[in-house]
Amino acid sequence: MKKNLKKMIGYYRPYIGTFLLDMFFAFLASLISLVIPMVVRYITSDVINMEADIAVRRVITLSSLLIVLVLLQFLSNYYIAYIGHVMGAKMEYDMRAEIFDHYQKLSFSFFDEQKVGQLMSRITTDLFDISELLHHGPENIAISVIKICGALIVLSGISGYLTLAAFALLPLMFVYAFILNRKMKRAFRENRAKIAEINTQIEDNLSGIRVVKSFANEEIENEKFKVGNDGFLRAKRRSYFYMGFFQSGMTAFTMLINVTVIMAGGVMIARNMVDIPDFVAFLLYINVFTDPVRTLIDFTEQFQNGYSGFERFAEILAIEPDIQDKPDAAVLDHVRGDIEFKDVPLSTTRRPTESFGISTWM
Repeated sequence: MKKNLKKMIGYYRPYIGTFLLDMFFAFLASLISLVIPMVVRYITSDVINMEADIAVRRVITLSSLLIVLVLLQFLSNYYIAYIGHVMGAKMEYDMRAEIFDHYQKLSFSFFDEQKVGQLMSRITTDLFDISELLHHGPENIAISVIKICGALIVLSGISGYLTLAAFALLPLMFVYAFILNRKMKRAFRENRAKIAEINTQIEDNLSGIRVVKSFANEEIENEKFKVGNDGFLRAKRRSYFYMGFFQSGMTAFTMLINVTVIMAGGVMIARNMVDIPDFVAFLLYINVFTDPVRTLIDFTEQFQNGYSGFERFAEILAIEPDIQDKPDAAVLDHVRGDIEFKDVPLSTTRRPTESFGISTWM
């Protein structure tokens, strides 16, 4: 695994500048999302107690600041969504060129043992999952860590009791996500295998369509394809079954965390243990906190898909061609296609023949 991860990271090297800017804007967008609830807390706790004219001027100043922050967040998210995706597409381009070039070097025996549909899935579906991981993986981790750490610090500063109430359900949330992620991983792996099988079946049918029509085997081919297509549908249904439980469960846990905080906050407000402005800010930060938690949980699925695809990609690149040049082989330049024999002894017991314009001896 360490070797594969090192090779995967190596694809960032040509785009290190773009990658660093992508991470910078990810940090910036995360920090801005942490600032806005603090402004709300300041307005509800301090500005509300000022004189009317001063309060209005202060609100206008803060509003202008928030508009600037929103514009900065817009630019940051635009860079992440556009330039970052283009970076991922370029890395996918590099990997596709590398594996296609490797295909050209492999011997006939390799292709005799492989199905074309399987090889196609490695150069299309697998590479897409890899590029999504290479692009979204680092930025999702960075954004999530900043938001979680920042929100945790602020939440603890507002109220330790409310923070404990909010964190009470997190262990159950992680256990639920872990179990469902394992089931989804198996289901998605089966989906990928079924897609490759269908690609193989379609390629076999279309490449031999003349034979199929010659023997009037259209109905037989349709029945064979229906079997594979039905298997793919069953695999998809199973993966969506687990995905439905996962997504709805995560939403339910998020809502339960909010409900727990509201209940605990209501009791604490009644007992003068927390102020209303602090309670409002706490609710805003809960959403800032729970969203990156879900993102990190989703990242485990993304990593599983992308890394399993990279393993399949690396397996092909690890196959050595049967025929290889020697380390000190001379480079063949200015090839014209002419072949000339020099100093070749001729046997009197053999007769010359002509084959494709090249003289040989039999």
